[in-house]
Amino acid sequence: MNNQNTPLVSVIITTFNVEKFIGNTINSVLNSTFKNYEIILVDDSSDDNTLNIIKAYAEKEIRIKYYKIEHTGIPAAPRNFGINKSSGSLIAFLDGDDVWNKDKLFYQVKYLQNNPDKILVYSMSLTIGEVNVFSPLFEVLPLLHKAAVTKEDLTAKGNSITCSSVLVKTEAIKSAGCFDEDIKLKAVEDYDLWLRLSDVGEFGFIPRIYSYYRIHKNQSSADWQTKQARLDYLSLKRNLNLRKYSYYRNKNIFIRLARNTFHALTYLYVGALSLADKSKLFMLI
Repeated sequence: MNNQNTPLVSVIITTFNVEKFIGNTINSVLNSTFKNYEIILVDDSSDDNTLNIIKAYAEKEIRIKYYKIEHTGIPAAPRNFGINKSSGSLIAFLDGDDVWNKDKLFYQVKYLQNNPDKILVYSMSLTIGEVNVFSPLFEVLPLLHKAAVTKEDLTAKGNSITCSSVLVKTEAIKSAGCFDEDIKLKAVEDYDLWLRLSDVGEFGFIPRIYSYYRIHKNQSSADWQTKQARLDYLSLKRNLNLRKYSYYRNKNIFIRLARNTFHALTYLYVGALSLADKSKLFMLI
């Protein structure tokens, strides 16, 4: 990638009480094969050792800037704060307990350079941490047939885009109005933004697993009924007929095993495609 034409990526990492994971999260960016980035860490007033760990990294890495904001309890606020502090023409989001594949930024930046009509590109995510292939929370997101690149897709198929998998043009996200900080949209604030961004421009999708969504007992996560209530609120607020959440994974063990087997096979298939990518790249060197 030609350095003269390489855009600056602002990586916005938001944190709250993730002392066990933030080191791995930061390292996954520092180990990236794409190097033209800044890291903007926004801490939502953690009361554990998170901020001290962040400060230690910032002392060693000039590309890291960190901020502590008054506690909000909603992901939208620290993300918007990070957007306002960003300098890059592209923005990537990474939650403080998630991690990236080292090639994530490289391939996504290359995609947007090769597809100037797209304003956003995302890839697939895999759950890690306190989860296994038998868990109801094990998944590859999105499954290939559920990948959404238009507003019609997002409305009919649901939210297939994890926040940590996205790379988006800064001008586009600001044009869309950034994240809505309405507390009633907590847990669906990213879905709301993708829907509004789909009115601004076209999306792209790379069918590879470049981000890993961590499951752990301390994360803030609503139950299915609460998520559905917030989704209903989003539908009403934006005057959209959004797809309801499915609960198949919780119906019984047989349905869950069938579901999880399909997700596991998707993981293996996409992994094989990634190996083929590396083989082609090796032959070009």
